[in-house]
Amino acid sequence: MNRLIKLKFGLIAIFILSACSSQSEKQSTSNEDQQIISNVAADMDNQVALNENGLGEKQIERYKMVVLPTQVNLSNQYQLPISSDLLSETITHEIATALHNSQRFEILANKNSNDSQSNENSEVDSNGITQSEFYLKSTLTQLDTDETVRILKATGQGVEEKQVSTTVLYQIIDAKTNKIVLGRSLRYQLKSTTNSESLSTTINNTFAKIADLMKREVLNEIYPIRILKADNNQIILDQPLPVDTECDVIRIGEKLKDGYTNSVLGYEQTQVGKLAVTNVTSVLSYGKIIDGQVSEGDICKIGQAKSLVASELVIRTERGGVILPFD
Repeated sequence: MNRLIKLKFGLIAIFILSACSSQSEKQSTSNEDQQIISNVAADMDNQVALNENGLGEKQIERYKMVVLPTQVNLSNQYQLPISSDLLSETITHEIATALHNSQRFEILANKNSNDSQSNENSEVDSNGITQSEFYLKSTLTQLDTDETVRILKATGQGVEEKQVSTTVLYQIIDAKTNKIVLGRSLRYQLKSTTNSESLSTTINNTFAKIADLMKREVLNEIYPIRILKADNNQIILDQPLPVDTECDVIRIGEKLKDGYTNSVLGYEQTQVGKLAVTNVTSVLSYGKIIDGQVSEGDICKIGQAKSLVASELVIRTERGGVILPFD
């Protein structure tokens, strides 16, 4: 009888110890899982913080933007081969296309696109009426053209040379607060010695270049070019840049805020190196480090837009003559 009682108590003790051990293992496993979850969450927070854009915002989806019709404010409009409405339509199309191709913005159609003077309404028709987050205003303030015929000394052949100079002012405005996020002035000059090319075509090509420069400035401010990968001397950038472009590599520090308004003014920036682009795809750039030590997450700052302006197609001699590309 006593042995039976002892056996029962022994079984009960084993059951209790087993239960305690199981509970302890579950608790240990739970703690480990919780630690893993915490680590993953911390990694996600770090990644989101790393991907803050130039406006100091943590962004997941692309911004919705409306490109308003470019206003034309020229004093020499009567001298140009293109009407004011066509000038506005052409440059507006080039700007919208360039920003769309950057893959950083969702460009929405302007509801009042036929009204070139409309610049306040940012409602759009896209699966219903939607409010855009930003809209871009632009004004064409200068468009000078010049056509000359140069005689090649070697052959006596006359070559037409067309030159177009243009200036465009633009602003990106927060549609909800009406705050100007970015405002710049762009000037570009294009020379063409292509036979059979009309002046209108040269003007259109100039607008395409201006739109590309505008896209680069906007991306450089709102979406700084980031280093996706840095392996030894090779790097990958998250945006396509022209081959041979040289960039200063910047390491981002603490966020800087206005002491009165608490708005983001920018970030502490430290230059840590330089790189050069050697190859490019439609969405990425590949390059090499030419100075310093760079890391994944650093950003690249390219020069002002003027550094991307096309090189002179005509070389002037010391005596005042010219040497054309095929002379």
